Amino acid sequence: MKYEKLFEPGKIGNLIIRNRTVMTAMGTGLPTWNGEASDEMIRYYHDRAKGGVGLIITEFTRVDEESGQCNPFQLCIANRKHVRSVGRMVETVHRYGAKMFIQLQHGGREALPALNGGKQPIAPSAVKNNISGITPKAMTVEEIGEMVDKFVAAAANSQRAGADGVELHASHGYLLCQFMSPYTNKRNDQYGGLLENNCRIITEIIQGIRAACGPHYPVSVRVNAEDFVDGGIELDYAVQAARLFEAAGASAINVSSGVYESVNKMIEPNYFPEGWRKHLAKTVKANIGVPVIAVNTVKHPSTAETLLQEGVSDFVGVSRGHVADPEWTNKAKAGREDLIRKCIGCMNCNKSIVQDRVMSCAVNPVNGRATFLGDEFMEKNGNNRTVAIIGGGPAGMQAALVLAKRGFRPVIFEQNSELGGTVLLASRPPHKTLVHDLVETQKAEMREYGVEVRLNTTATVEEIKKLDPCGVIVACGGKQIVPNVPGRDKPNVYGIEEVLTGQVTFSGKEIAVIGGGISGLETAHYLCGDNKVAVVETQDIAGSAMYHTARNTLLGLLADDGVEILTGHAIASVEDGAITMTKMADATKITRSADVVIWALGCRPDNTFNTQILDAFDHVSIIGDADAPGTILDATRTAYDMAFAFCSKEEKGNYNDEPI
Repeated sequence: MKYEKLFEPGKIGNLIIRNRTVMTAMGTGLPTWNGEASDEMIRYYHDRAKGGVGLIITEFTRVDEESGQCNPFQLCIANRKHVRSVGRMVETVHRYGAKMFIQLQHGGREALPALNGGKQPIAPSAVKNNISGITPKAMTVEEIGEMVDKFVAAAANSQRAGADGVELHASHGYLLCQFMSPYTNKRNDQYGGLLENNCRIITEIIQGIRAACGPHYPVSVRVNAEDFVDGGIELDYAVQAARLFEAAGASAINVSSGVYESVNKMIEPNYFPEGWRKHLAKTVKANIGVPVIAVNTVKHPSTAETLLQEGVSDFVGVSRGHVADPEWTNKAKAGREDLIRKCIGCMNCNKSIVQDRVMSCAVNPVNGRATFLGDEFMEKNGNNRTVAIIGGGPAGMQAALVLAKRGFRPVIFEQNSELGGTVLLASRPPHKTLVHDLVETQKAEMREYGVEVRLNTTATVEEIKKLDPCGVIVACGGKQIVPNVPGRDKPNVYGIEEVLTGQVTFSGKEIAVIGGGISGLETAHYLCGDNKVAVVETQDIAGSAMYHTARNTLLGLLADDGVEILTGHAIASVEDGAITMTKMADATKITRSADVVIWALGCRPDNTFNTQILDAFDHVSIIGDADAPGTILDATRTAYDMAFAFCSKEEKGNYNDEPI
């Protein structure tokens, strides 16, 4: 077997786990409003258990119905009334041989009053929350005792539901972490001051669970090995705390990092390399005797195997990897990592949860919608009929794959020499290789289904008609936006395609990138190594459409590399060796030197081409950037939905032709 250590059985306490993969906790937005496990949530965990994962740890699960709620759709196990739906979820996971822990959580000062009857959040100390601006109420000793009882009762309910164990969420700045961290715990009684006192609430909960659930019921404690805030938990402190938890009866320690104020080190965007924080878990593991679970931004099975071989941890946490591909583990075991849709670190999953929506995934358009858009719901009515697909980017390839599964014969026309479309450009800047992995995976998937691809082929009306297709899908992207300003056609002016494909190279130049969206910022990152780069953006914030953790991380990298960001400025003209900008605040003109100017203003649909295809064929669907500029998420999702409901014109009376 290729990944021997990864597929070696492991133990937590007396519990045998079939391999070393752990789907660690991550919010899904799938529970019902009153905290029960919905059918979609049960299906979500069903698919990952069927996909081969060893242990699933649920998303953070409330232990209190009166306080501590952090999301309007958050799982709850505070009351025995929640046991039944959680029990159904656990049974489904067990059916496929996986184990399940329930992660027990209280939000403390991170809880939102709007979700908790308007109540002021509670915490170990009245330390203002710099994210929400709210100062919590310091808990009394009596209230701390009551909270210990709530965690213990939640553990007993979890055991009653059939869960194989529980995990105490003592990381990421939630209540137990707030007690543990000197950043948020300013008490001077038995629950603060000294490390042992800071950790007392956690050790009391562990001991209470041992009394209520028996000496062998697995209890994992998820801890921060670093808070990454001044005055917070640091590695040596975390090691001592882990020892205390082990002594109190913890069965495993799950090592993580980061709080809301350092959130990009808690749920990392793509700018962080795999295994960047492995030293944290390795140090904790070297100092305790119970197994260590650890998250390390793992995308590839080879990374997971290396971490295990290096002794970084006993179990490898792969959360977003299993969101992106429920079959991550089975494909790794079969040696088919080429078919794994790897997480690209785009942060759409976290963004959707923060917006109170069901968790979405850019590379898995079925995520959170499997109860009505799973493969088993596809109508297999293709009958080998041909569908012409214009464009081989993520949208075109996604549509081809769905149509092939439905029995159609998709044929992709791609004018370039390789598949990928504009995503190939997006894969060229630093830290973007995962985007290229998506293209390679889609290509491998299409080979599995025998999809015909015609490279270096322009999709004219005449060529398409030769296929006699039952329909045509336009997925050829859009046209680059070039503003109508003087000097736009000067020889020192380029588009990002020419730059990112290497058609032109620069060294020692002053470069002005016009457009401060993600493509402009990442193009600046690509160029800044040996050039002086400035980004010109009309809005007050660069990268405004990016999720804040990704944006802030990228802007920090650009600042470190000396890239200047000129927000609130619009390009007015291009001169020889200079540009003139209009300052948006007062319409004043500013001129600065620039040897090279690069347009990075996005794209717009080519309506002329779209109209030609619409006029020539009866059944046409336009998707991706060809319809409206968007993200990879927009491309894969619209393509999936359209192809899922696709039918020929003659069948429109029988089948739904609109995206779901």
